Parts: sequence; structure tokens; C-alpha cells
Amino acid sequence: MKGEWDLKAVPWQPGRDFVAPTCATCHVSLLVNGEGDVITARTHQMNDRLPWRIFGLIYSHPHSKTADTTGIKNKGGLPLPTELSGEPVTEHLIDQAERQRRTEELHKVCQACHSRDWVLGHWARFENTLRTTNQMTLTATQIMQKAWDANVADRTNPFDEAIEKEWVEQWLFFANSTRYASAMMGSDYGVFANGRWWMAKNIQQMLDRLKGLLSGKGASKR
Repeated sequence: MKGEWDLKAVPWQPGRDFVAPTCATCHVSLLVNGEGDVITARTHQMNDRLPWRIFGLIYSHPHSKTADTTGIKNKGGLPLPTELSGEPVTEHLIDQAERQRRTEELHKVCQACHSRDWVLGHWARFENTLRTTNQMTLTATQIMQKAWDANVADRTNPFDEAIEKEWVEQWLFFANSTRYASAMMGSDYGVFANGRWWMAKNIQQMLDRLKGLLSGKGASKR
């Protein structure tokens, strides 16, 4: 099938030059319909059609205003676009109007092959996934903060102790996998493959570990 696509065509026409989306299709390519009308213009900015950053960092959040993120700091002085509570550092991130513009551009691409209702339904499920994964990540963060506050974990390095490594797994592996599945599959694939099941399981493991740490601290005082 791929050998039948015209990957060098400029512009691309969905259904003629290709029959399934590529990374370039959704994010950067110039697309036209059967009449030659422009669906979406070419761009060299990979997130120009993306309102949300879903990978890499602790919480999903609006994209930064510029590619240079070195100046971003949250209220705690950490080089993060969100607080540990998940609250966005809004002064460095794109606003609602820009998020809406990018969403509409991406929807134009989707609607080249799908109905408007399908696209809106898919997007609603995707944004709900962002909310639920952020909330489950916040739950894990709150457990870790309880360990710090009780001095059964050392916040100096938030990545080197067992309960902290479980916290990192929550967002770097499980939340990211769930979001990616929701964005790309349009289904509940993200439940099992490092998805929601693992996020829930990880929260329970963190709670059990915190209980054991607190119990051990209490025993050491006797």
C-alpha cells in the first residue's frame, strides 16, 4: 500500500496521494481537497496544529509560546511549565485563543477523511484523557509529597528513592502511554499497554510503600 502513495506530491490530496495519515500529514504538510482548495497550509513548526503538549513532562499542558523554554520557571523555582499541583505557568504558555486556532487547524486535517461528528467525539475523548491522566498524576504527586513532609523520603533529589521512581513511572511512562493511545488510536487501547490500569496500580503501590515507610519510622522511635 505504501508503495502506491505519492510521497513527493506537493500539495497532497487525501484519498489520492495517500490513504492513511503520516506524521507529516497531520502536523506540517500542505493539503488540498479534490477541487484544489487548501485544507491546511504547510508549516515548519511541528506543534502549529497542536494545542497540548502531552509527552515528557509531569502533566499535559498548553504548548509554550516559544521554542526556547530555558526561561520557564514555576512558583517553586523549578524549570517546569506547571506547578507540582498541575497548575500551568500561564505566562509562558499559549492562551485559549491560540489553542482554539491550533485545534481548528488540526480538525481540518481530520475532517479530510472523517465526519465532523467523529472528529469532535474523538477530540472530546482525547481531552478527557488529558484531564484524567493529570488527575491521576496529581494523586501520585500528593502521595510523594506526604513522604517528603513526613521525612521518610528526601526531596533533595526527587528521582533516586523507590517511591520517587514510582512517581516518575506514573507520568513518564504510564500517563504518556495513555495519552498517546488516546490521541492516535481513538479507542481504549490505553487501558492495558502501560495505560490506565498501570496508573491505578502504581497509585496503590505508592500508597502501600508510603504506609510501610511511615510504619518503619514509627517503629524506629520506640
